[in-house]
Amino acid sequence: MSVTINRKTFNAEYLTTPKEHANGMMGRTHLDGCVVFKMERGEHSFWMKSCLIPLDIVFVLNKRISHIHHNCPVEDRHRMTLPRYTGIGDHVIEFPAGTANAEGWKVGDMVKIKAPKKLT
Repeated sequence: MSVTINRKTFNAEYLTTPKEHANGMMGRTHLDGCVVFKMERGEHSFWMKSCLIPLDIVFVLNKRISHIHHNCPVEDRHRMTLPRYTGIGDHVIEFPAGTANAEGWKVGDMVKIKAPKKLT
């Protein structure tokens, strides 16, 4: 499984089930590549509950970046509420913080997701 944005390819973990979506990056101490959330097309909201590393959250709609949240901080356990990171898409991809800026990504950039084949 991989994700390619502007000719740069990243190894990816593909999450499709509600349980996988709920767990996301919770409790993980590192991220090699990225995590792809397959979503129904629409508006989605992410937060950093129990997330141990800062992330860039990239919303993808129709194979193009529709919104980027840069450097989303880890959960601050002293806050009463967690910030929400919203956008419209059919996929949401989480990268280590700083990746989007380092790669120069912007809204409208093409995203190619090579998803795993379904077993029949």
